[in-house]
Amino acid sequence: MVIRNPGRAAGTARARAGNLVAALLAALGLVLLPLPAGVSSARADSGTTTETGSAVTKSGTKGTYDDFSGLKVTVEQTEHLRGQGVKVTWTGGAPTIPAGTTPLLGNFLQIMQCWGNSPDGPDPDQCEFGENPAYSVTQTSTRTVGGGFPDPLEPTERTIPFRPVRGDTVTDPTTYFTPLTTNEMDYAPTGADGAGADVFDVESAVDADYMGCGSVAKSGDTPEPCWLVVVPRGTHEPDGTVPSLGLRSSALSASNWAQRIVFRLGFDPIGSYCPIGQKEVETIGSEMASEALTAWQPTLCTEDKITFGYEQQSEDFARTQVTAPTDGSPMMAFVESPVTPAEGGSPIVHAPLALSGLVIAYNIETPDSTRQIPRLRLNARLLAKMLTTSYQYDLPGPTSQFARGDLNPKNPTSLITDPEFLALNPGFTHTVRQYEDIAVPQTSADYIATLWRWLRSDPDARNFLAGKPDPWGMTINPSALKELTPATNTTINSFPRTDPTKWVPVAEAPNFSIDSVGTNPYTNGLHDSAVRVATHAQPGYTGVLGQTTTGYTFTTNGYNGPGDAFNLGVTDAATAARYRLGTAELLNSDGQFVAPTVNSLTTAANAMKQGSTPGVLDQNPGLKTSGAYPLTTITYGAAPTGLDATTRADYAKLIRYAVGDGQQTGVGPGLLPPGYAPLTTSLREQALAAATALVKGVSPSQAAGDSDSGGSGGPDAAGGFDSSAASGGTGGAVAPSASVQPTATATATASPTASAAAGGGGSGGSGTGNAASSQGTTSGVLLGAVRWVLLTVLAVGLAGSVGGPLLIRAGMIGAGRPAAGARPWGRSTG
Repeated sequence: MVIRNPGRAAGTARARAGNLVAALLAALGLVLLPLPAGVSSARADSGTTTETGSAVTKSGTKGTYDDFSGLKVTVEQTEHLRGQGVKVTWTGGAPTIPAGTTPLLGNFLQIMQCWGNSPDGPDPDQCEFGENPAYSVTQTSTRTVGGGFPDPLEPTERTIPFRPVRGDTVTDPTTYFTPLTTNEMDYAPTGADGAGADVFDVESAVDADYMGCGSVAKSGDTPEPCWLVVVPRGTHEPDGTVPSLGLRSSALSASNWAQRIVFRLGFDPIGSYCPIGQKEVETIGSEMASEALTAWQPTLCTEDKITFGYEQQSEDFARTQVTAPTDGSPMMAFVESPVTPAEGGSPIVHAPLALSGLVIAYNIETPDSTRQIPRLRLNARLLAKMLTTSYQYDLPGPTSQFARGDLNPKNPTSLITDPEFLALNPGFTHTVRQYEDIAVPQTSADYIATLWRWLRSDPDARNFLAGKPDPWGMTINPSALKELTPATNTTINSFPRTDPTKWVPVAEAPNFSIDSVGTNPYTNGLHDSAVRVATHAQPGYTGVLGQTTTGYTFTTNGYNGPGDAFNLGVTDAATAARYRLGTAELLNSDGQFVAPTVNSLTTAANAMKQGSTPGVLDQNPGLKTSGAYPLTTITYGAAPTGLDATTRADYAKLIRYAVGDGQQTGVGPGLLPPGYAPLTTSLREQALAAATALVKGVSPSQAAGDSDSGGSGGPDAAGGFDSSAASGGTGGAVAPSASVQPTATATATASPTASAAAGGGGSGGSGTGNAASSQGTTSGVLLGAVRWVLLTVLAVGLAGSVGGPLLIRAGMIGAGRPAAGARPWGRSTG
């Protein structure tokens, strides 16, 4: 599958160009996806390593001054990796001593990624560490050892060079990674219970060519492995001193390095699954299908001997490629809303291929911890407020200026000060150093139209969008009110930022102004939004840094530090799963807060009615359906019947695989990734009928899609889950009037399964995680933040490389780029 993403820039690897993200991922303490059948959690006795599946648990050892022998660290996935998030949990640690106490800041973990294939693990010069990540709270991220950092094993002061897998060894690692691009975690705190959890940003060779993880020299070679290294820190320096100003010695210093716990990381190969010169057939359209198409690609290439190219584009543009093609146009579009044939054009078949959902992903850490809050609830009106830049901080201005622009002075400064948000999330006491509103892509899309349709279907949100105040007196931004007035815009499929407010931080530089897009820049797509949330990036402009030889430069929020993350973003369930993000429970039309699960997505699909186009369901998020997730989406593959017979047959092969073996859930090539629900039986039958019609070059049979209802029951056994779960609702949906008690963060243990059970409240609103609870919680696979492994790494050729499938092509770049030198938030899809 040649993946072409217009939100990615072609060019060099992330390290040298600084145009791909790698930073510490904020911890996501609640994990929602059960282990696949037949795979149990890793367990370890003291001093032993037990590997089951690819989760690995290892124990620490006793040091000269600090005892880490009770520490057990679990890495949830150590095989079939790509660029993704990997959860690291630990138990048996000493509680972190917070800053401001004596001794200052002790008992924490430092985590890094290293390269090398020695069975003994990496050497310090092979590790991405020592660049003091942005907003670090320690003084220990350095490559200098000895001297002023006393260590009996380091007699003289020296700087440990960085040795890349290819390239020059350097004493200044900024040649390869910087404080704004490093993925090292120099501070992962341990809670009062001795446990902790964090998500590490694993880099493949696509993200960091200087480590080469997963790279192969030639086809058939074993991909290069890498290492995850955990260095526990206590309260003593290597010479036994307890510094009053906090630890300063490096994790790479010999005595500290001797306490390391290492985990070998196996990557799938970075290269071409599809032979160069093999037949290529192009497709185009919705990003909602991206993760599934990427997972299916290896099998399609090897079994059907066809390289199916995929160009991510807006559905409106994709539809024009099908109905008004030019030479070389892709003739299958992935859409959520139907393709209408051009006048006199051939009929269009619509084959349902993927069932998923648009989600509000979140990364909100508990204060002074890297563990994530266990649940987040949002209703349509809160989303409407965020999407219309109606909070004071959504607009630019000095900290002391309220109200900003033409906003109502009664409007809160931000979501976390909104009494409606606090009422839905009682017990929420989180404060953040910097706040930035929800991350949204700069594009038009069918899934965005579904989101706005949901907002307008909700009476409270609809009234707010029409200009009526909420119960606390907050009103919509006047510029958004004008933009959304039905008389001027009855259908909206984008996220407009029309507020004219500009702030000139320096009077003598009137051309250096900040607007609402600069305050909260757009992202380049759903994947980009997820990465921004995962890395708790805050790229919005906050003022002017100062004057340089070329003029003034803007300052940005940057990145919130450990325990301070508060990020929201619009993305899809599969990408949220890939990066281990939490997903908000949304209030559906039946008065229930529902998370995106296999059960809730299937329930929504079963309730959908036939739309105006035969074979395409009306994805109405306002239907009153118990247990349905409101932003459920069905992505269709649409192609005209007037194509030549060979092309029709090729597209039919894609359809048949996607709705056949491609609906088997799991992790690996050819499987349906976490974040998707298997298609219902009727949807699969409809897709197969569409494939048959396409091969014959005729209109699809009306029997495949002319029913008044999309109800189908659960998928059959081949679909990969128990059909009895299809009608069970959300598993504990709670009416909005009910008292919402915050679920305690799941205690991290060596068994991720136990952790999920303890934190089940985020899965469907039950707050219990008990499959047999009286509230009806089912065992459906949960899609919010994946607890098991993510997708198998797929080949992503670097731009300009020869013939590698999974190329990333330069294209449209979102407005509001970061200031020069600021860390970008985009990352490759490989």
